[in-house]
Amino acid sequence: MIQTDTFFKIGKTHQVCEDYIISGDLPTKYIILADGCSTSKETEMGARILCHLAKQFLLYRKDNYKFPQLDYDEMGLWIIHNAELSAMQLGLSRSCLNATLIIAYEFDNDYYVYMYGDGVVILQDERGAIRYIKIEYSKNAPYYLSYRINPENMDAFHNLGQDLIFESNVTGDLSAYKNTYAYDFKTKWLFPCKWHPTMLICSDGITSFQKDTEIQDVMSISKEFLAYKSTKGEFLKRRLKRALKIYEENGINHIDDLSVGAFRYEEK
Repeated sequence: MIQTDTFFKIGKTHQVCEDYIISGDLPTKYIILADGCSTSKETEMGARILCHLAKQFLLYRKDNYKFPQLDYDEMGLWIIHNAELSAMQLGLSRSCLNATLIIAYEFDNDYYVYMYGDGVVILQDERGAIRYIKIEYSKNAPYYLSYRINPENMDAFHNLGQDLIFESNVTGDLSAYKNTYAYDFKTKWLFPCKWHPTMLICSDGITSFQKDTEIQDVMSISKEFLAYKSTKGEFLKRRLKRALKIYEENGINHIDDLSVGAFRYEEK
């Protein structure tokens, strides 16, 4: 049995929450989040458009193809081209689609994650050990799907000459493993549910927790986000509301918008 829950909250320094997250169970259990670029206009709208079109792609794929063989580029291009049309019909600029998009779903007891941009995936195994995977970019400019439909912006992004940075750490390790890849490296993963009963997908807001100017460690934040007393009902919302309240009482705040989605696998 797979349970899902989601949570999102505006960052301390933001006027509008540009993160958005949805979940559902048709055609399979899924969580989709988008994190709008704070320097582009109306990305709170673009984030919503991207999430709902990603959901439509999953429904479309179910009717026309066989799960779970989803092509990373085909899915991304289908979503962004349809999102461009939707934005135009709403009178929005193309730049409103400057947003990270993360699509995660379960199929046949495996988790699939497709990330377009930056973000964090957190896994907890059956023994309680935690592993996180963080994707960021060397010049803090994520590779958004929207660049693929705008040649001028694509050229400007390419000329930045930046790398994709892959970082991972496991409970007990003193230092994180890091590697660099080309900015267009396909960030997609498959994780067996039985090996990782709990999985979180997070916007990069999870890396923005600060006390004064001191950045808080992602592993310590991950441990707090996974400290469930119960996994019934809205288990993630309860845990994060409690954790954020305690953090705030101790002067720790997430500066950026925060969105988190949780999968919880339990054998029948």
